[in-house]
Amino acid sequence: MKLAILLPFVLSMAVAAPAPDDARIKIATVPAEYRPDTGSERLQPVKMDSFHFEVNQETGRARVVVEYTYPHAVGYRSDGDPGPQPTLAQFPGLTYDPAASAVVYDGGGKRTVCALVQKTKGRRTLKAKSTGSCVVTASVGERTQDDGFSLHHSRALDVYFEVR
Repeated sequence: MKLAILLPFVLSMAVAAPAPDDARIKIATVPAEYRPDTGSERLQPVKMDSFHFEVNQETGRARVVVEYTYPHAVGYRSDGDPGPQPTLAQFPGLTYDPAASAVVYDGGGKRTVCALVQKTKGRRTLKAKSTGSCVVTASVGERTQDDGFSLHHSRALDVYFEVR
């Protein structure tokens, strides 16, 4: 009887458990604030907007592209402001497997299919559609830099690749 009561709790804890260190890779640290190119505008908080995978058929390489946004970005971008630049991240273990038509991550003794790759209609390009097994997450953290005389404090957005 007690086992039946505890089983849902134990299962929920397993789902909520953090990813092992080898399944979480820090791929970037970017400023947590952005000043639009419209003059004396205040700093805007940056957040991760989306991510996708890109492949190079010729080299067999794959990478993650992370896009960022900030409040009212659409209005600022109409003025020609491109916003925070995307992160293009390549790292060991992430590859394009042409035989499987997939972006795969080999790490921790495990092979995970991150995206399925298809040719686009009428073009010679490839499109990778995420399987949901690999995600990109971001969190804001405080940073302190020492220039040898003074300490400089700032906020940064840490971006991670995770295998689920």
